[in-house]
Amino acid sequence: MSRRARGLLTACLALAVPAALAAQAPTPRPASEWGSGPGGDGPPVFRHEPIFGVGPHTTWKGGWGLEMELESESGEQTIPVELLYGITERLTVTVALPFSTPGAGSGVGDLGLRAKWRFATTFDREGSNALAVLGGVTIPRVGVVGVRKGGPTAMLGLAAGRESRRWYFFAGARGIVRTSDNGIAPGDRVALNLAWGIRPRRTEFRAPDLVLLLETNGRYEGRTRVDGRLRRASGGRVLTVAPAFLLSVRNVMLKGGVELPVWDDFNDPLRSADATVVAAIELHW
Repeated sequence: MSRRARGLLTACLALAVPAALAAQAPTPRPASEWGSGPGGDGPPVFRHEPIFGVGPHTTWKGGWGLEMELESESGEQTIPVELLYGITERLTVTVALPFSTPGAGSGVGDLGLRAKWRFATTFDREGSNALAVLGGVTIPRVGVVGVRKGGPTAMLGLAAGRESRRWYFFAGARGIVRTSDNGIAPGDRVALNLAWGIRPRRTEFRAPDLVLLLETNGRYEGRTRVDGRLRRASGGRVLTVAPAFLLSVRNVMLKGGVELPVWDDFNDPLRSADATVVAAIELHW
């Protein structure tokens, strides 16, 4: 494992202990707008967050969440499935596993393990602001003999958000270190995201609630090394925009969006960015 990977994994572990301790302190919030989940003073706190980026929301203590997506990119379809659990009100852990759709090849994708600690939350008369740190690892499944795609990856990031009854704003940054395996070392990645949202119509708790989002995402990927040699026709940059929606009814949310590339600069002249379509359902209990 590379020095960068060891450093990032150490940072994730170093954050875990203070996160678990600090997360024990409850965060007060106005009962009229910010419920704490089942048995609280209001509706469950949904993950009103970007679809293609990251946000700072966590679920309530003892709460479970299940998200199933249908994702289509470059003619290939996958079904990522995520299971969430709230260790505390501020600390949520996630297990993610993507599956291939029939006709897109058989098998299960790489196992993802993530944690998010919402370490700061403030409230004012208009809404709330939150900051969260997130980290995780992705463990590749055993691949086909002769196919080399690199080793485990480690991710560390920061997410911020502002939420009110009318407007939403999100920003996030993630660094992803991709380790080498069997002679191949994929390039590291950096992902940045901004998102703006609006609730066109304020509704009561039991009524359907619609939020519209416009996301902007930028990604950078370093060059790959194969057997120690730099592959020049690899890596690059891409900028995208993505209109999306979130429609929730109590503890069920439907969401979807289309991510459209507006600019790319890949080192491989034959490579270009493709649109990504996502449709998902999210359940909380």
